[in-house]
Amino acid sequence: MADKQPQNLIEWQLHCVLKRASLLQYYDSFIRQGECDVLQLSEAEDGKFKDVMEKVGMAQKSIHVRQFKNTLLEWVKNPGKDSHVPSYITGDRDSRMPPAPRSLNSRTATPPLPDKSSVVQQLPKSTHGNQTKDKDELTSSKSEKKEFPKQQDTTQQQTHSEVKDQEHHGHHGLTRYYDELLDNTVLDKMVLDNLISRCILMIEDREEIIKPTTQRERNKVLLDILTERPYPTFHLFKDVLQESEPNNSCVQELVKRMMSTEIRDEHISCQAHEISK
Repeated sequence: MADKQPQNLIEWQLHCVLKRASLLQYYDSFIRQGECDVLQLSEAEDGKFKDVMEKVGMAQKSIHVRQFKNTLLEWVKNPGKDSHVPSYITGDRDSRMPPAPRSLNSRTATPPLPDKSSVVQQLPKSTHGNQTKDKDELTSSKSEKKEFPKQQDTTQQQTHSEVKDQEHHGHHGLTRYYDELLDNTVLDKMVLDNLISRCILMIEDREEIIKPTTQRERNKVLLDILTERPYPTFHLFKDVLQESEPNNSCVQELVKRMMSTEIRDEHISCQAHEISK
């Protein structure tokens, strides 16, 4: 137990936290080391907090450290009955206490609403007709506003659908040429090396790609990995394929058709963008 009693607000706050954590045996050590400011300690970085735990002799018992830290953070959020500072404690109470919840702050409390009957009595009789008219106009305005968002939502849904289609083609444009790439290319040699060098594929992917025994199966593994990537790979793969097989007429013809597809998709994407505006 602590031998000394709190002499000021900072020491009293430390005493409250340690008492709530059932760790009052460390109170005197905190006082001797001059580490009494629990509010400052609650905002300290891990390195600083660890240094304080070493100084007060708590670091050797990790369970005590966790218990103290958890209690400290809970106390800062909700001091509870500890927010009532004893009269014998000196210091700036308001500035040293954790902020009280808004609902308990009398300065920000919502003023009481006036009695409805008194408000009605204060209104002149001539205003009743104007109130009815204003109510009708407000009802009409609300109904118009309800219809307008429906049209907006329809337009937004169409735009989102078009954009989603474009993203799908950008991601998986390879699927249009999937069979041709399987049967008419060699993707596990130069193409694979260039894809790895550009960080489109990982070195770990190579082991999986070269495992199958046939060329077609190896091509399939590579294409499947590309189409599952969370970013567009069609454009990147097309460029790599063109550079890796410059003398293969079949591959170059296939690349030309892939380029045509890419241009057409970009045109459709631009149209969708214009419509969304």
